Amino acid sequence: MSETRAAARSIPTLPLFEVPVALTDYDGVIGLIRRWLTNGSNGPLTMDAANAMSLANSCVDERLRVAMLRYDLILPDSRPLLWSLNAKGARLSDVVSGPYLVPRILAELPRRTRIALIGGYRPEHRAIVEHCRPRFPLAEFVLLQEVPDGEIDRSVVDRCLERIEEAGAELVFVLLGVPRQYYWVGLAEPGLGRRVCLSVGGAFNFMIGRNHYAPRWMQRSGLWWLYRVIRDPRRLTPRYVKYNPLFLWFLLTREVLPAVSRRRDRP
Repeated sequence: MSETRAAARSIPTLPLFEVPVALTDYDGVIGLIRRWLTNGSNGPLTMDAANAMSLANSCVDERLRVAMLRYDLILPDSRPLLWSLNAKGARLSDVVSGPYLVPRILAELPRRTRIALIGGYRPEHRAIVEHCRPRFPLAEFVLLQEVPDGEIDRSVVDRCLERIEEAGAELVFVLLGVPRQYYWVGLAEPGLGRRVCLSVGGAFNFMIGRNHYAPRWMQRSGLWWLYRVIRDPRRLTPRYVKYNPLFLWFLLTREVLPAVSRRRDRP
């Protein structure tokens, strides 16, 4: 096992809904990516910034769950995850949020790095490149790959992997959203070689101003979802009406009640 892969596997985790969530922070993630890009490894590094919706979805979508368990690191990208993990003994002081993580990765690249974007569309790609070129001079966007709406299957993933190989991309961001980005990484992981691959959903849209950061007090209070609903109620209300209660239900039935039962059974 290479030193960089050993470093990835040395990061502690705690299970939430039986998914191991990494107990790390921004500096830990960025340091790992820098080492991977500098020293190389004997395989890919796959990471996802998961929120409450992702974890709830993993309990009802077996394909997503299987794909999620293939990732090297699942990062805690929401306050409910942070609070749940800390209640189990973690001592996390902050989340690792995709909209903040992505610009930090690009700002702290150790050298000129060839980057692929999987997902998104041409206007979005143009805006990303125009925004990033002057701000992150070490980021070279060599592949801007649109992915058709619909099923993520082997043929879709293989076409993307061919383009990634042709472009010589070293750092891959997957912008397909939940659950499609999990399906993509689950199928792509064996063919990623030694690349770093992060599924980040709409993180780039915050950078280019298409989505908006919630005020800090709402972020700290776990209310970023409410801020997003207020700004885009038609699209996002159904999502949060479904997945927020699901997360609370699985938190109760898979974490809280079993923990209470275990305490009662102790002599």
